[in-house]
Amino acid sequence: MKRYIIIFFVAFLVFLNREASAFWWKDSADAVSGLDVAAGFDVNTITTVVGTVTTLPERKGQEQHAVMGVAATQGSVTVILGPWSYWEKQTIVITKGQEFTITGSLAQGKDGALYLFAQRLENRITVETVTLRSESGKPVWSGTGSRYGPGNRGSGMRGGRR
Repeated sequence: MKRYIIIFFVAFLVFLNREASAFWWKDSADAVSGLDVAAGFDVNTITTVVGTVTTLPERKGQEQHAVMGVAATQGSVTVILGPWSYWEKQTIVITKGQEFTITGSLAQGKDGALYLFAQRLENRITVETVTLRSESGKPVWSGTGSRYGPGNRGSGMRGGRR
């Protein structure tokens, strides 16, 4: 009996370990970092980074996400801005050498580098800002609501209005 309890406990710990690495091993994992760039935002790791832009936003990975490099006090940080198709429609001006305050979910990739899933960017000189995620971390490019209208999740047994 004691043996079965130990086996169950070890299996439980292995399961918990998988859940703790929520950023890793998803279908949309980046090959270099191992991070899930599509769903890697974690509200438990939100932080604010102040840094200087070192590389301008560019397309990266299979998911075609926009990323840029920032030199911060934490070191070199790769900022994940979201899908390129959404990012290229933004009007915020970003040039090398500009200082930004960036709030987002900070993660360390399997490559040892720091990645910040951006929630909000602010140019420290022009005070121009762009919000990419809600307070709960929901991406603004994901849209809202359902086919029955914005924000309506339906009602009743069959879900939706008639």
